Amino acid sequence: MQLLNKVKNCNGCSACVVACKDRCVKMFDREDEAVRQILENAEKPQALEGKKKVPMINEGGCNKCNACVLFCPIFNPVDMPEFSEWYNYDEKFEKEDLPAFYRETMRNVRAGQHTEFVGTLCEIAALISLMGNKIRPNLILKPLVCDEEKRSLEECCKECSFYK
Repeated sequence: MQLLNKVKNCNGCSACVVACKDRCVKMFDREDEAVRQILENAEKPQALEGKKKVPMINEGGCNKCNACVLFCPIFNPVDMPEFSEWYNYDEKFEKEDLPAFYRETMRNVRAGQHTEFVGTLCEIAALISLMGNKIRPNLILKPLVCDEEKRSLEECCKECSFYK
């Protein structure tokens, strides 16, 4: 079963890609024909339009461990810290390869290095989930503000569970 059938309003954070030890989860554009068919036929209908990529499972290699869902911050919410300082969103902060960015951040944190992570709330939630719902003291999280205008551009962001 595809993740999009389990996770309503997937925000494309890519935590599932990092969580999959078998490397069976990949991110695809919504315009991809296989993705569009799944989006159209999902038990919980998904938005067909948007820039954010969506996860697809290579079911032939999947061992059904469910790590992809267990580390999904939408399916399995994490404890988000209170932020006193916010940073303006800028497209220069968009990451081309989020999974690689998460892995590098986690490696640096485990090595004891002072590490700063700048990201949207969904990216921060994904990182926290991947770190076992714990934030180490050497990790500084810098949240980017996704204003209502930016959130309105993506269907999954309109109902963002990380903004209260």
